[in-house]
Amino acid sequence: MSLVAVQTLAGRTWVARPNHSLSVAGRRRLFFVTAGVSGGIAFAFSCFGAWPVVPFAGIELLFLWWALRRSESTADDFERITLESGQLTIETRRGAQVERHEFQPYWARLRYVKPPGQHCHRLLIRSHGKEVEVGSLLTEEQKLALAEELQQNLGAA
Repeated sequence: MSLVAVQTLAGRTWVARPNHSLSVAGRRRLFFVTAGVSGGIAFAFSCFGAWPVVPFAGIELLFLWWALRRSESTADDFERITLESGQLTIETRRGAQVERHEFQPYWARLRYVKPPGQHCHRLLIRSHGKEVEVGSLLTEEQKLALAEELQQNLGAA
């Protein structure tokens, strides 16, 4: 996961994105190389009379294609937290769903909690009965660093 913090004249922005180590071209190459190898092996087995291997190779490639397409559909996901004078904006994108929440920093409170039975913490921003989770794309260390930075800028300090 990546977390980038940018200081601007108007305020501060944190952007979190999931880690995608393969580009679109890399995913295509992976699929075609795997299809070539799997197809070659299936063809060799079918030449020796083990033709039932061919449908399984097709199913294997279908699942690989599905997984790569799913990975590609989340490539543009992000969480953006913008803190400007008098305005805290949280924007999230998960697939085609985009959410935007706005808070007044003076009234916003940050909670860094570990729910019972879970191994990871949740970072929550709460104000006037509305609560939004941030940092779901981050590692535990990144969540803690973000929590410390936000804590300094939120609430009546």
